[in-house]
Amino acid sequence: MIQQITETREYQRLLEELRANARVISISGLVSGAARALAVAALQRDSGKTFAVVSQATRDLEPWERDLHFWYAALSGTESSDNEILVLPASETDPYAGVSPHAQTLERRALALWQLQQRSPSFVLLTARALARKTVSPAAIAKAGAVLRRDEDHSPEALVEKLMATGYVREDPVNAIGEFSMRGGIVDV
Repeated sequence: MIQQITETREYQRLLEELRANARVISISGLVSGAARALAVAALQRDSGKTFAVVSQATRDLEPWERDLHFWYAALSGTESSDNEILVLPASETDPYAGVSPHAQTLERRALALWQLQQRSPSFVLLTARALARKTVSPAAIAKAGAVLRRDEDHSPEALVEKLMATGYVREDPVNAIGEFSMRGGIVDV
């Protein structure tokens, strides 16, 4: 069935436009979310490009993520597509309202931006609001972060400095995302 779809004239036209780096490619007539995800997954597989799927609302990201996980795994013959689909959540607050976004949203957003800097996934799922939100450059993200590995020594003071520079708050004990505590040479994050 997939082969029948990918051999159609319409599919081949879309693939040619993708390979030619067309700025705008229009797809219409796909009613269900699963059909859209199949078309996008097949086009990504055949073009090898990273796709950004931009939805209007955050609630639309979950069905896209679920359907793309299924179709990506089915088309590539792999069992897991976790490293190939990245979700960049939007802050649910207005940046000019003076209200901070939820700490978990900030954490997920920072992690997604860091992962984008580290690798090129096949799909990035985001909302129009997340796309429009100004963020720091990938180089600044790489410089601000810290990679800790087991059996390696790290300076607790340097780690605390990086944590404070990136917005973490010192609390004792640590109760939530975005907090850290230092007792002796032990840092809890």
